[in-house]
Amino acid sequence: MSRSVPGPAESGLTVVVPCFNEVDNVEPSYQEIVAELGNLPLELLYVDDGSTDGTLDVIRALAHTDPRVRYLSFTRNFGFEAAFSAGYRYAGKPWLLHMDADQQFPAAEVGKLIIAAEAGNDAVFGVRTNRQDPLPRRWGTAAFHFLGRRVLRIEIPPGATAFRLVRTELARKIVDLRLGTPYFLATVPRLTSRYTTVQVAHRARERGESKVGFGFLSSHAIELFVGFTRRLTTMASAAAVLTAGISVLAGIAAATGLLGLTAASTLTFLMFSVLLTVLALSVRYLVVVGAGQARPRQFYIREANFPVDEDDRLYASAMAEIHPGERQAGVKNTEDTAAVRSLVILGGADGSVSTYHRARELGFRTICVDVRASAPAVALADEFVQVSVRAPEQIAAALDGRDDIAGVLCPASDVGLPALAWLTRHWNLPDPLPEAAVSASVDKSVFRELCDRLRLPTYRSVGGKPGPDLALAAQQLRFPTLVKPVDSSGSRGVISCASPGGLTTAFSDSLAFSPSGKLVVEEHLDGSHYTIEALAVDGRIVFHAVTRRTLTPPPFFVTASHLLPAGLPPVVDRALPVMLAALCAELGYRTGPLTLDAVLGRDGKFYLIEMGARMGGNGLAEAIEHSTGVDLIAAGIAAATGGEVVLSPRDPRPTLIHILASDRGGRIVRIEGVDEVRAMPAVHNLELFAEEDSYVKPYEQAGYKMGYAVLSAPTVPDVLAAEDEVRGTLKFLLDEQGAAVPLP
Repeated sequence: MSRSVPGPAESGLTVVVPCFNEVDNVEPSYQEIVAELGNLPLELLYVDDGSTDGTLDVIRALAHTDPRVRYLSFTRNFGFEAAFSAGYRYAGKPWLLHMDADQQFPAAEVGKLIIAAEAGNDAVFGVRTNRQDPLPRRWGTAAFHFLGRRVLRIEIPPGATAFRLVRTELARKIVDLRLGTPYFLATVPRLTSRYTTVQVAHRARERGESKVGFGFLSSHAIELFVGFTRRLTTMASAAAVLTAGISVLAGIAAATGLLGLTAASTLTFLMFSVLLTVLALSVRYLVVVGAGQARPRQFYIREANFPVDEDDRLYASAMAEIHPGERQAGVKNTEDTAAVRSLVILGGADGSVSTYHRARELGFRTICVDVRASAPAVALADEFVQVSVRAPEQIAAALDGRDDIAGVLCPASDVGLPALAWLTRHWNLPDPLPEAAVSASVDKSVFRELCDRLRLPTYRSVGGKPGPDLALAAQQLRFPTLVKPVDSSGSRGVISCASPGGLTTAFSDSLAFSPSGKLVVEEHLDGSHYTIEALAVDGRIVFHAVTRRTLTPPPFFVTASHLLPAGLPPVVDRALPVMLAALCAELGYRTGPLTLDAVLGRDGKFYLIEMGARMGGNGLAEAIEHSTGVDLIAAGIAAATGGEVVLSPRDPRPTLIHILASDRGGRIVRIEGVDEVRAMPAVHNLELFAEEDSYVKPYEQAGYKMGYAVLSAPTVPDVLAAEDEVRGTLKFLLDEQGAAVPLP
């Protein structure tokens, strides 16, 4: 059964615009596309096919003003199909639309293609009504389609044009085939039967000259005829045999006097012409077949404003050109550049402290963005911007014009991910975060729908605005349930509800933590809790680690510790990388960190609960490095800045994160045992966020912790014994209420 994929209007659309000497058309076509399609999750990918008339300069200017504009420029003119292939390979959205820069197909017609795609088609081709091209070109195209479909029986969508809407996955499959003749119209039917055509308006070219002439059409026709059917070569072989026979008979007739010399010479010349044509077709067929076997490279890229594959570059420095008003993208970190490059880190909460420490060790300057001047990481940053992480335009206004920004990070919280996605596009930084990954991270109901689409183990839940409808839907679930804001993190607003009668109160309490005013009600899963930290590079999961997580008792369910290795059952351990890869593929998430919470149910199924397209905080990366030798923070920084991700994993060593927290609130009078704990052999790091004379809150949210300790030992019993020793040594003495009680 095929997997359902959301349509372009929901999941997003990459408009691929090939350009060859279209300097007068690029900006008008951009304005029309944005005016008609700007309300969709949109990306514009311009492919400059070696233009020599200033086309690339116009594209650069558009990319500088609109973060949705991406471009790449070939080292020379590689041709129509090569431009398609490059655009399809680097499209960032689940659907792609091909539109030529000449504006002969109105952008207003795209809606017809979208409707047909959402009806379940993998590809939708536009068919011109009232075609406005010159008469010879129309006749040529008609003859081309007639010969291809009727005579040679090649399956081509009738009347199909290059104005088409296609699933990006399908388009990439065609590119990856590396056919000797990459003819898209004829390749689609070989891969899927779910395609269709729709009639669309057509208009005359207003500016510039068409690049499609008789030579182009003839070459294109031959590429199709010899690459997608044996009929032409079979007919040519039959013609060669027939010609040879006629030539022999003509020679005999001339020798016996039955045919005059002039007639025999004329007939021989005609037969020789036929043989030369057959020879030309045979040679062309051998070239196409041989090229397909050699898997030729269709293009080389001279310049792009986003990272491209090394193999697609002609020069190692292809991405290093900097143009006025633009910021460099995709350059690997070096000691010289890292010393003067800055990281914008969204959020200064305690969970992000380790990221600031590691960035400084790697030679980066750090810019902390947080609305709270008292946030723990502010003191660790080289620079502070007092702006909400929910306000990307304000962040950009504070930092625009600088040439030292190398990347944007959002560790330990999903709140800043929409801003991260916006800023990476605004500043043309490497691997901008796909909108689908943002939505799945900041909205728990979207993530649940994602798991349902992928047929991953799931559990019942309902979501929406709190009210009678949501309460009625929630009453159909099995109680107890958990009521959660769809857009919070750190266990904020998670309310346990024992019976339907408690829904109204739970809605009210949880709603206070939801900026969007939306909640999700989930059936409670009974089982063991886990956290997954993973890293994707170029669309592959290159590393993942799992921690066994303990939680505080109901009603708050806040993390109290992490232990790794987690000891998952072998069948789950083998299935997990496949699940993670499926998530990334569905989200279009190619490079970056990923953190997820999961539950191994008593039924043996492994349920993914929620995700964040970011690094986890609270010492997780430190613990994973101590356990496996993999520096996830350095890897995440490299991914965010276009650097090389280097991983050197080793066999895991038992490691534990112990959260320091209190079950009551009050003012800290004295902290005892700090030096003793730091001197313990098993303690690798002790991070304190509370100090004497400061006030602490009961540990009802992850943000209310007083610190954490990272411990490591040769065996799991050893590391658990070390945790008990830390718990018994480190004491936070509160005022009149007495000592803070450490969590179990």
